[in-house]
Amino acid sequence: MRLMSLLLLLAATDARLQQGEKLLAARDCEGLEALFAPAGTASPERNTERNIDAARLLAQGATACREQDKVLAFALTQRALALAPDDYGVRTAHAESLLAVDERSAAARLLDETLQAHPRDAVRARFLRARLADEEAESALVVRLLEPILQEPEYGEPARALHARNQSALQSHSQARETMAREEQALSESAARAQEVASSRSSEADRHAPRSGSEVWSARATLKSGAQRTFRTKNIQAGATYIFHATGGCTAPSSNKKGRKSRLGPTVDLFGQDFRVRIGTLDAMPLKVGLEPEQNALTFRAAENNPQIFIEDRTDLRPERPRCTISDVAVRVP
Repeated sequence: MRLMSLLLLLAATDARLQQGEKLLAARDCEGLEALFAPAGTASPERNTERNIDAARLLAQGATACREQDKVLAFALTQRALALAPDDYGVRTAHAESLLAVDERSAAARLLDETLQAHPRDAVRARFLRARLADEEAESALVVRLLEPILQEPEYGEPARALHARNQSALQSHSQARETMAREEQALSESAARAQEVASSRSSEADRHAPRSGSEVWSARATLKSGAQRTFRTKNIQAGATYIFHATGGCTAPSSNKKGRKSRLGPTVDLFGQDFRVRIGTLDAMPLKVGLEPEQNALTFRAAENNPQIFIEDRTDLRPERPRCTISDVAVRVP
């Protein structure tokens, strides 16, 4: 009984294959799809000889029908893949259907898997994968994929053209990288030379620059209470920072009464003294004076080269007020 059922099944399968061939010859793609539609919910036996024949017939139908209906062609190869999932021709045909519906990533994965399982036999899969890599500008992958099939009768000529173009692109990229590397090296060397020159100039400037605390200008003259004076400077550079130094000392006025001495406070501020210094166009700054000489040290940033220094006393002179003097005027480096 089982033998009879098997014979009937084989006869039916052969009849369906013959019918499928007729439908393929007539380019009846919809009929071909219906003929090999899965029956029921049971999973068909895969990779049997007749299933492989049916799957290849469906793949041929997909190739014939893809131009007029790429969705129907996709359905045919999908059904073929279910019947013969390990056949590299069927897998390649389904990858073409994936490419036709713009499923490029899925097609690339299927082709890569096919080449991994059939590295020598899947020639068309190799060519399709190389063409896909070419569209993605993956020149190194294209060259590696096409090397084994450059002498193939069917794909050799287009493979050689594709290989040559991508080999040339690789060489151009290599030359561009070498040129870029040379330019970067030249820029690096130029920057190093510029840095060396700058360091040399800086060192030379440092050797000639005044030392910290050194005097760049000074005056021997003094300024007494109620007077004013303008000093002309030198060696002062605009934009540099300096310290103005001056000593302010006072003496008590002589007393007209016997037995009495003038008593002054500890600083000239107590006596209302008003000495000021103006350096170039900068604002005036107060100068301290006292019975004990006051050392003035005023930091300033020169607004121009060699600015004039103007010192004046704005104090209202009276006989009972002390007499003060500004001396030791100098400008030093901080």
